[in-house]
Order: sequence, then structure tokens, then C-alpha cells
Amino acid sequence: MKKTFVLLLASALLPLLPLHKAYAQVSAFSATNQNMAVLPDDVNNLSVVDGDLYCYASGVLLKAQRIGEQMLGFWPDTVFARAVEGTNYVVRHPSSGDYYLTRPDKKGRSQLVRYHIDEKGRVKTKREKMGGMTVEHPTFTADGRVMIFASEGRGRGGYDLWFSLLEKGKWGKPVNLGDRINTEGDEITPSIYGDCLLFASNGQPESDGYLSLYSTRLVSERRMGDTAVVLQLGRCRVQLLPQELNDPDADDFDLVVDTAAGYGYWISNRDSSDTASLFFSFNGSLDGVQLWGQVLDLLQNRLENVRVVALQGGHQVCNTATDQDGFYHLYLQANQYYELSYQLDDYFINYEQVNTAKGSTEYLIGEARRDVEMSKLQLGQRLYFNDLFGPDADVELSDYGIEQLEPLIQFLLDNPYMRVSMTLYSDLTEDASFNSLLTAQRLLTLENLFYRRLPSSVGIHTENGCLAGCDNATGGSRLIVVIEK
Repeated sequence: MKKTFVLLLASALLPLLPLHKAYAQVSAFSATNQNMAVLPDDVNNLSVVDGDLYCYASGVLLKAQRIGEQMLGFWPDTVFARAVEGTNYVVRHPSSGDYYLTRPDKKGRSQLVRYHIDEKGRVKTKREKMGGMTVEHPTFTADGRVMIFASEGRGRGGYDLWFSLLEKGKWGKPVNLGDRINTEGDEITPSIYGDCLLFASNGQPESDGYLSLYSTRLVSERRMGDTAVVLQLGRCRVQLLPQELNDPDADDFDLVVDTAAGYGYWISNRDSSDTASLFFSFNGSLDGVQLWGQVLDLLQNRLENVRVVALQGGHQVCNTATDQDGFYHLYLQANQYYELSYQLDDYFINYEQVNTAKGSTEYLIGEARRDVEMSKLQLGQRLYFNDLFGPDADVELSDYGIEQLEPLIQFLLDNPYMRVSMTLYSDLTEDASFNSLLTAQRLLTLENLFYRRLPSSVGIHTENGCLAGCDNATGGSRLIVVIEK
């Protein structure tokens, strides 16, 4: 599959920028494309070594040169390629300090070579046989105990991800990472970011045959830093990374993160018209929360094209729309507060407060689900609100009661020339007089709320439904609202 690829840069430091117009949905990872150094169209094998970005293109190992955020260009590497002929990838072991290179043998099979510099500055190289397996794109946990790499020919499909454990200075027999990660397609370009494994796959359900970027936690429960426990590797959920890192009609792969500089780099063929390289930036870190849910009406019908908007400080951060089954997805930054609004013509607007503090989730993109019911606006018809007040003879609105009334208030704020009739019933005891007095006090509470929140252009009429007698002793309250133009 010969395609033109472009190198993309993700920055956690740059401000929020407009999303590329090709995306139908928007998230808090909003991206833009800017100029970057031109690369050949066969760039691959990204790695970050001591803050330097390396890649392989046109048969040459290249090293990036930049000043701060400005990428100056790529020049042929003169260190590793000179020591090991054919070097096409380099990464550093975090505890020993040794470099690990890959190179093709005479049959084109990828070999792993350890590159060691002794105390006198002398270079020694040693091939790591790894049970005769090919080794591509090795990456290490922070403690250096575990190496994860891609290999072809011995797994479920073309390429699978494998791991090997370092014991007494030697790498153990490679072990397949399992069916949750590996598919009948290709799993390639593994990279470790914190205690998360990032990789590309064209066999996961969402990939649709294209290479897409995924993440998973290295271990499920017990972990120390990103030290991997062998029996727990590969057991966590696999999560598709946000759409700004995954074009649905393009191959996206080889995501590496320079945590010190705050950049992430990956490769994509989303702009195959020429060989111009691009970088994309996104606001915030890769670590985020996927907010999703289903929007239904009161009869449990799925609502399509509901506009879901995330706000911070009254300003829109991102938005999306529900699909034909009423589902929506938003990618939000972690540890933030958002106000969500759900909007659809002829329905009351719903508002939700969301805190994206993740806690102990098992994957890079944490999840939070918010299902919503929307009430359809029915002018001239009765709307019913039950149990708005606190227990017993409480005249103050409960939190649940305020939550029920909020969509009504928001609708009247958006439509300030409506007339509203409200009739309240309080069937608390068998004493009709007491219920009538209680209802009158509760009506004052409602009036104060509506007069305080709504403009004077909204016509409000209240009525005590217990004046004619409320003695059913049901122990509850009911508000009947009629809205008219």
C-alpha cells in the first residue's frame, strides 16, 4: 500500500485553535495545521531520544533540528547510522542508558541491535536474537523491565505486538500481548506514554481497514509508575484516540510523545496531494475524558441531531450532534468543569454540569456517560412536575425539584415573550385547609424563583390548586404548567 504520508505534530502547549473544516464533530482537542519542514513521502519509524526526534525516510535515518516550537528541518544522522549500517530506528533504554537500534538483515527481516558506550567512550554493538523473531519499533516501560515491539509472522495477523521481560540483563522469550490488542489485521508502531501503550491498528472494529491510533493501560490494577506486571499486560480496554488524531479516511500511525517538550508526533496520509509535511496542534494533553451518552424523549424515543455543546465560563469549547440512534461523543480535557447543553428544536434545552476528574481509570482516555431525557415543548398542553419540594411540609425547593424546573426556566429565558400558567397541588395530609396553606407558601417560593430568574416580559400566572380541596393524603406535590404564546 504505497501512499503519501505527512508528519504531524501535536502540542500540549499551544492555545486553542480552530478545528480543520474536514471534521464534522469538534472536541476539546481542537486542531489546526501549520507549516513544517518538508519530508519525503515514505517517512516512518518515529522516535524521541533525549528530546530529539528521529525518523526514517528514503533509506536514511534522519534527526530533526528545531528551536523551541519552530521545526527547522531534518538532517541525516551521523552517529547511529555510521556505527550500525542500515539503522532505521533508534530508542534509548531508560535504566541502562543503552541505545537500541533496528536494521534489516540480508532478507529484509528487522533485527534488534544493542548499542552500548562504555566508560572510555568506546562503542560496542550486540545483536539481540529475540528467539529469531523480527523486531520493529521497540519501546520500553519507564523502569526498563519490559520491552514491547511489533513483529510479523507469528501472531494472529500480519503484525502483532509482543513483549519481553528483562531478567538478569537478558531479554526473555517474547510473549504475544493477546487478543484484546492483537487482531487479524496489523498492530504496529507501539509507543509508551506514562503507563499507557499507544499503537496503531487496522484490525480493531473502528478502524474500517485504515490504520488508526489506539491506547490502552499497560496494567489493570496494580502498578508502580509504569512498571508492568507480566500477568496483567494486555488485559485493559483498548480505546480509540480522539478524531483529531484519527482521520476516518486516512492511515494514522506512529504516535510518539516528547513529554519534556510537550509535543506529540504522528504520521498520517490525510493530505496526499503533495509531499508537504504538516504539524497539527491540540489544546491540552493527550490524557482526556470521552464523554458520551444517549439522548431520548420522555417516551424513550431516540433523538437525532440534538446539538450537544460544552461550555466553560460561558464560552463554547466544543460541540457535536447525536447520531440516528441518539448517541453523542465528546472528547474533553481531564480535571476540568464543563456545562453541557442539549438543544433540539421544539424541545426544552437540558443543562448538565460535568466534572472530568478521572480517578483510577484503566485507559488513556477515561470515560464518563451522561444519558439525557428531553421534554418536548407542547404549547397549550399540560406539563407535569412532581415532588419539587423537600420532605414533609418543607416549603423550599429540593435539589431534585430545581433540577426539574431548570429546563423550563432556560426555555423561558430563550423565549421571553411566553405566558406561563402554573397550578400547584400539595396532597400532604387529609386536612384540606392545611394543604391549601402549605400550597400557598410553596407558590411564593416558586414565584420568587421565576421572578428572580426570568425577565418581566414573561407572563406568569400562579394558582393554588388546593383552594377547592386537597385531601387525598398521597404525601406528594404536583405542579401543572401550561405555556402559551
